[in-house]
Amino acid sequence: MNIEPVSRFGDVCPSSLNDELKDENSDSLQIKQYSVVGASVRGKLHARSENHNHRDDAFAVYQSNNWLVIAVSDGAGSRELSRYGAAYAVNSFCSAIMDITSRDGFIFQDGLKEIVLQAFKDTRTHIDQFCSQHGVKPEDLHCTLLGLVLNTATENACVGQIGDGLISGLNDKGEASSLVDPPSPGEVGVSYFLTQPDWGKYLSIKEIAKGEVANLSTFYLMTDGVADDCQYGPPADILTLWAKDIDREIRASSITSLEEAENDLKAFLNSYQAQGSFDDRTLVIGYRTKKVE
Repeated sequence: MNIEPVSRFGDVCPSSLNDELKDENSDSLQIKQYSVVGASVRGKLHARSENHNHRDDAFAVYQSNNWLVIAVSDGAGSRELSRYGAAYAVNSFCSAIMDITSRDGFIFQDGLKEIVLQAFKDTRTHIDQFCSQHGVKPEDLHCTLLGLVLNTATENACVGQIGDGLISGLNDKGEASSLVDPPSPGEVGVSYFLTQPDWGKYLSIKEIAKGEVANLSTFYLMTDGVADDCQYGPPADILTLWAKDIDREIRASSITSLEEAENDLKAFLNSYQAQGSFDDRTLVIGYRTKKVE
């Protein structure tokens, strides 16, 4: 198998609980017919708090051969070490997909659900090992995890999610919708986490049919700091309006360069105003720049 080196961007994977993590981050990547732009910023509440003055969100994007993996995570605000869980989870998930797809004898056949499920399992195992190594409990690193796996050659895709946040897509007709709907506790401020003992009961994985992927122009992965601001109307079609606006703006910015697009996205996340919006904001956008030949 001809294995290309892995290209990656986003938050670094912590090696210890003393690692410094950035207050904000942004980056971008071009892979075949897709561009990917991501940004994450500290929320207003965290910025003003004397006891909680760091960003708990994290994101990572890995690419190798025809595989593109995007992950975002939100660390629980009630856990002082949750930012390490978020940063570790996104990198571990992406790394697990890269490992599975690069193994000797691996032959990709239609069907990504088992690959994504195994990556979630591996991620949880690695977090447990990290916690054991550093003398803390998985609950101390409580975090959500949202992931997208896309084969850019075959246009097979699969998404998985545990906890709040949103994975959505914008189709060629200009209609936006959620791509997976995980279980929700139904209580404001409560979420499920990859780091809780019974996490598997709350994980949702959904394959996206090849034909549907071909009709999607843009993917969005976001934590609840963004998702809560673009899902609930009025108007009733707020998600579609928001997705179309972001798609238009990010494509316009990228005409100059992807670096310009990522800086504009970070500035947008830092500056937009919405009532009750004070959480960390993380958004990664993958958009098609041309159709597969």
